[in-house]
Amino acid sequence: MEEKKMEIVKSALEVYMKFGIKSVTMDEMARQLGVSKKTLYIHVRDKNELVEQCLLLDHSCAIEGMDCIFAQGLNAIEELLEIGRYMVKTLGAIHPSIFFDLAKYHPSALKSTQKHKYDAMRERIVNNLNKGMAEGVYRDNLTPGILSRLHMGTIDMIMSSEAVPSNEFRVDEVYSEFFRYHIRGIASKKGLECLKELIHNDENL
Repeated sequence: MEEKKMEIVKSALEVYMKFGIKSVTMDEMARQLGVSKKTLYIHVRDKNELVEQCLLLDHSCAIEGMDCIFAQGLNAIEELLEIGRYMVKTLGAIHPSIFFDLAKYHPSALKSTQKHKYDAMRERIVNNLNKGMAEGVYRDNLTPGILSRLHMGTIDMIMSSEAVPSNEFRVDEVYSEFFRYHIRGIASKKGLECLKELIHNDENL
């Protein structure tokens, strides 16, 4: 992506995260970015394409964030905890209407970017599950192919507010509960001991 377009998409993503998608017209987006609407349309065909480019950038940033965690040499439980912290922080910064707006007003943009996100994130979940079994911190009878799909399916439910309505609980709160439920379900006795020690040393867990 050319530098100017990347700059516009990055700034547009920040605007959508703050205000939601439906409420931000292309006129308002141009005003927020400090550019003319003509300049905006040089780089994107319409609002749907801008939303699609923002989604692709957001997914790339999420994968990059996860890969930075994996590169730290942590054990699988620590990795999962760090990913959980990263996800809660990320989801907490998102406007609550975004997932509804995407599903209702930009389904084509959502659909075109979902497979890229799904495949990349599921691959990393599988790697973490295999690593945890090899280290003995996860149960040795897990089936990564199934669990990774259940994991991704639950995240999709959370994002779409199908699991818990967004007017009752924040998305980051719901994810945090799911995460604690998930990690205790896959941990071995050794992993639970490791988890208890980590929780004891960090009051935020």
